[in-house]
Amino acid sequence: MSEVFSRDRLQPALLDRLIDHEPGVQVEPIDARTITRSRLRQSVLRDLSWLLNAQAGLDDEVDPRAFAAALRSTVNYGMPALSGRLVSQVQISDLEAAIREAVLAFEPRILPHTLRVEGVLPDGAHHNLLSFEITAQLWAQPYPLELLLKTDLDLETGLVELRDRAGGAGPAVLSPLTPSADDPPQD
Repeated sequence: MSEVFSRDRLQPALLDRLIDHEPGVQVEPIDARTITRSRLRQSVLRDLSWLLNAQAGLDDEVDPRAFAAALRSTVNYGMPALSGRLVSQVQISDLEAAIREAVLAFEPRILPHTLRVEGVLPDGAHHNLLSFEITAQLWAQPYPLELLLKTDLDLETGLVELRDRAGGAGPAVLSPLTPSADDPPQD
């Protein structure tokens, strides 16, 4: 088995590294500077939930040819506004493309060539709910980590819920209202 070099160890995302869970401790132990594959999965699920539930700020306000960089910057983090629309007003292929584009722009831990987003035809039980399956691989050593998500988009509220279908740790349903293990405790 090959040795895992320090540059290949799984590191938390920048946001997670900037949060100091123990402000009284001057030096973090080495274990706190790396994460497990399970924590990587939890972190990506949390961040994808935040991404898919955020509303992009520059949808129709910017000429894409003149300001292409702005459209892929944090100013435009999130998805187009979808709440209040009817299923009949939404093109599934356009929404698949929007999800794929947002994930590729803002989630670098996903290997781009492995990302697939497919709309799942509604079963009729929920008249304003769209479902998608997102499959991808996460960069990890010594081999990539499989990701399979079922994503439900409620067009009435705009809320997106993610379900981890490939197993692993983390809540069965993750939405922006679900606390993460990394969130500070509420008083």
